[in-house]
Amino acid sequence: MRRTAFILGSGLLLFVAFWNSVTWHLQRFWGASGYFWQAQWERLLSTYEGKEWILYIIGATHVPSLCFWTFNGLLLVVDTTGKPNFISRYRIQVGKNEPAIQTWPHLEKEVKKE
Repeated sequence: MRRTAFILGSGLLLFVAFWNSVTWHLQRFWGASGYFWQAQWERLLSTYEGKEWILYIIGATHVPSLCFWTFNGLLLVVDTTGKPNFISRYRIQVGKNEPAIQTWPHLEKEVKKE
């Protein structure tokens, strides 16, 4: 029983010391970088002063849309060409969405004719 109490007590003491150390470092980091991000936000607001609707258009529609189409455009290239192989091997429906050239070999001849 004493051994268990010693092990659990030591583990708890080490955990609390580690947690306090991590908390201290994070507070220093956020304290230092918090002013930086606040300054950037204020600079952005002063740039579009009186035209907050532009921030809405850019921030709520254009940025997510650009991220969506960039990522999915890359996946579209993988779906149509089958390359790079390291991404196409993780497909959920293996054999279902093969590139058109592999599914219809005569299509490659038609494409090369034009």
